[in-house]
Amino acid sequence: MELFAYMRTFNLGAVTLRLISAVICGSLIGLDREMRNKRAGLKTHTLVCLGAALCVIVSESINLGRTGVTTDMTRIAANVVTGVGFLCAATLIVKGTGFISGLTTAAGMWTTAIVGLACGAGWPEIAFIAVALIAFVFVVLSRIDERIQVISRGFDLYAELTSYEGVPKLLGMLHVHDVYFTGLQVSKSPVGDGVIVQLNGHTSKLGQKEQVIESLRKLDCVKYLEHF
Repeated sequence: MELFAYMRTFNLGAVTLRLISAVICGSLIGLDREMRNKRAGLKTHTLVCLGAALCVIVSESINLGRTGVTTDMTRIAANVVTGVGFLCAATLIVKGTGFISGLTTAAGMWTTAIVGLACGAGWPEIAFIAVALIAFVFVVLSRIDERIQVISRGFDLYAELTSYEGVPKLLGMLHVHDVYFTGLQVSKSPVGDGVIVQLNGHTSKLGQKEQVIESLRKLDCVKYLEHF
């Protein structure tokens, strides 16, 4: 299309369109994260995409505007991707259970930066295709992933028990349901007299996981239980 070809020229109008396309792409990606109440949402993704696009444009302007001064566009792009990696790390949360949340948001933000690079380089059509694929991952694949998690056999278990006497009861219930487990860790709770149990479980049948978890929650020795 003529519009896309025009955006690969370097003038004020083309640069403005590149930045606008970066804002649109970043906001479309961030909208999903915002609706899911994630730490990095609409504004963060939009700014990451816009900033990445601006880096490419500034690099291109230095090459074209100053005689004898050149920059390596690939080095700037690589540094943008690396720099955004540190920002992505801020979205990760390591819970007391050892479970890490925010990985999808971090990956989405990192990809958003690359989309911004495409916009800044004057390839908005590639950026919009990437946004469509990112939306597919966030919306469609996330639902498939949720379904797989429900019917899968493997799970990580984190449980807070009232005392050490509750450990045999919990393990006995796992045995009743024919759950094989590894990586058993038993430690004293940092708060109160409770006990923390962590393990990796594997059910013998598909779709049995929720039944096992419900049975464990009904034990009188269980104060809190979470599975991943």
